Amino acid sequence: MGIELKIARELATVCVTSGELAAIEKLLKAELKKPAFVEQFDKMASAIDECYRLTLENMRPLLEIAAEADFNDRFDAIHADFKATYLGITNRPRVASDQAYLDYMTLREFKETQTAYPLLKRTFERLDEFIDKWITNDAWLAMTIENLIKMLHRFLNEVAEFKQKDPADAFALYQVAMNAMRPFLSVLEKRRSSLEKG
Repeated sequence: MGIELKIARELATVCVTSGELAAIEKLLKAELKKPAFVEQFDKMASAIDECYRLTLENMRPLLEIAAEADFNDRFDAIHADFKATYLGITNRPRVASDQAYLDYMTLREFKETQTAYPLLKRTFERLDEFIDKWITNDAWLAMTIENLIKMLHRFLNEVAEFKQKDPADAFALYQVAMNAMRPFLSVLEKRRSSLEKG
């Protein structure tokens, strides 16, 4: 499997988790209006959203390069910046996940989470599984983002090497990969936008 497909797969996985959290949030907030509960849910979701924000933050500069001239002028600086910071980036999703888990444990203290109402009970089961698999015990979200960042680093190194030999071909390789990632980042942007409005 090519590195571009691996990067796209990890990014798609991040998007799927974002969609799942958004669906859970929509259902819970439609049914439960208690301000303290909503505030605690938002606190937990905001900690998780740090993972999505981090992904966007690190990919946005790469996607801003759209033309070959821009690639020739800006790629080296963007690559150097990514290279200098990517190791520090990989730990941040775990820190955000730890905070989200603490916020989730506080959320679970609310009596609303112990409901027998079928829709809410099922939604809380989804939230429990999401937190268990993606945030805490299995930590799949943090690991997925770590893998994404590490593979992106490898890909950028390959493009930089290629650029020294043939800048036009390097741009073609880069552009195809970035174009494949744009739809996924659009999903994450929508999630962030809805959080900022809500």
